[in-house]
Amino acid sequence: MSLENEENSSPIKVALLGAGWFGREAHLRNLLSMEGVEVAAVSSRSDASLDAAREMAGSHLRVFNDWREALSVETVQAVIIALTNDQHHEAALAALEAGKHVLCEKPLGLTVKQCDEVIAVQEASGKVLQIGHEMRFQRLYQEVKSMIERGAIGDPQLMWCREFRGPMRMGWRSSEALTGGTILEKNIHHIDLFNWMMETPPVRVSAHGGTNVLTDREVLDNAQVLVEYEGGRRASLELCLFAPYGGDCEIGVAGDLGRIDTKNQALSLVHHRFDLPDRTEMQIADSKEDANFVDSSGRIDRGIRPELVHFFDCICEGKPPLNDGAASRMAVAVCLAAQESIKRKESVWIEEILG
Repeated sequence: MSLENEENSSPIKVALLGAGWFGREAHLRNLLSMEGVEVAAVSSRSDASLDAAREMAGSHLRVFNDWREALSVETVQAVIIALTNDQHHEAALAALEAGKHVLCEKPLGLTVKQCDEVIAVQEASGKVLQIGHEMRFQRLYQEVKSMIERGAIGDPQLMWCREFRGPMRMGWRSSEALTGGTILEKNIHHIDLFNWMMETPPVRVSAHGGTNVLTDREVLDNAQVLVEYEGGRRASLELCLFAPYGGDCEIGVAGDLGRIDTKNQALSLVHHRFDLPDRTEMQIADSKEDANFVDSSGRIDRGIRPELVHFFDCICEGKPPLNDGAASRMAVAVCLAAQESIKRKESVWIEEILG
């Protein structure tokens, strides 16, 4: 696979909008090690972040305090949006309207209407729009998806995610307005996995949650969410952000023939069959090329590099991304339904959120 521009065999020139900690450690570090890609510009409101980006990339890197100026660099063909959540909608619209391909960190928008607006502009532009649901690109979950498709557990009926971990970083992630809420900021990854693996539309969400311990911030610090899908399938999420550091994220799925259990940090997968006495244990290792990074609770985040490779493949080959605008729109809708359910103390139908 070559990431070179077919027209002139030159590298694809990229602008990183948002060179904070996540933008640098997740995206910039990987981009700088990829052939056929050239980071032409980065933006950040923080001069310290721009200095750190230049130290990583070299003094030739063009840096800007305003992402709009980075977007205006004429040679830029693609942008990575790693701004705060409240800026994703505006930046994605501006980039697509400027004729750039876009990889936008999740969520695509803070409302379904914002998602719809970006998707409409993308469809008119013909450019690639990919959303940063990187868990789809982790080898562990790609193996689970493949096993489900091969019939390893029969007809999948129940799925679950249990994440008991330490708090997220303070700062903008503590703000309801900037994040859109804990479930939209943090658990949209898990909701997207549910939607991807269940393969039937979500229809209703029932949720409970609160800010019980971390009262120095506006957002939820715990939640329990039940998502119902067409045909009777269900997925459940348990989140606690005040558990001891280092807790693993446990994700599993059960069908009429068996079940699969995984642990994210241990990279472990256990497959049980109900019709046979078999129990298969696997270790799904990372690629050595991945420039993984450690989050604020000491957990390793994975999937960024293969996500980036997929993005540039889609640009070069003219194919739609695995995690496109429509998939992200539905993940946003489920998250918003969960947060609305917590506020209203009642179940919320997805059709209401979708309008």
